[in-house]
Amino acid sequence: MAVIDFHALGQVIWVSLVAGIAVTILFSVVIWGADKAAAARRVGEDGHALAYVVLSVAAMVAFAATVIIGVAVMLNKP
Repeated sequence: MAVIDFHALGQVIWVSLVAGIAVTILFSVVIWGADKAAAARRVGEDGHALAYVVLSVAAMVAFAATVIIGVAVMLNKP
């Protein structure tokens, strides 16, 4: 029996890379959408501002869900 399970170690590495990149991109979209919404409101483009707010809120929900699922998975591992 191997002391180190390289398959499990490899799986942990690629999953953490993908999760780290996904969480970073999602939160970046939250900030970008909020900034674009504010800029659109300043110039009077209310329709565009609403679209950016919806995008920002959707990205925030996805970000929060990703973090919550990640914490739940970590806490429920035997």
